Amino acid sequence: MSAYTIRALLPDDADLVLQFELAHKSFFEQKIDARANEFYQLEAVQQHIADFLLLKQQLLAWPALVFNAAEELIGRANIKDINQSQQSAYVGYRIAEDWSGKGVASFALEQLIQQAKQMELKTLYACVSAENPASERVLQKAGFRQIKQIPQVAIVQDKAVSGYLLQLDI
Repeated sequence: MSAYTIRALLPDDADLVLQFELAHKSFFEQKIDARANEFYQLEAVQQHIADFLLLKQQLLAWPALVFNAAEELIGRANIKDINQSQQSAYVGYRIAEDWSGKGVASFALEQLIQQAKQMELKTLYACVSAENPASERVLQKAGFRQIKQIPQVAIVQDKAVSGYLLQLDI
């Protein structure tokens, strides 16, 4: 049994998500696009969740939260941009700094892959910054392979960074 659990995002998760995002804002911004400052307000997070849940209802996304054994939120994981006709989607995750390197991203990614199979998806994609080799290793360990270099995959600390598009056939 895993020390981690994952569950679908719920409308009542706004406070929890806001605290998680605030607590790990500077860490995330070292690796990925920064969120707009306006995001860090309860109303904005409530709208973010409502938007994600609408996409879930339309079968265009599957947003989830990752918890440790003490039921603390330690990560977010999503299937998004689902293309039903191509049976494909993108996956992504955000793991708290204190939990990086402890198998949380691998756990979350495996859960996303299992969910994608249940949704009858056949191909998953992920984008990763060249400056985030740990995330790329997690993806490769799960079977993702680089298929394309992306000259500007993200803006990190006001600097364009290159990266890769990875693919997994499931």
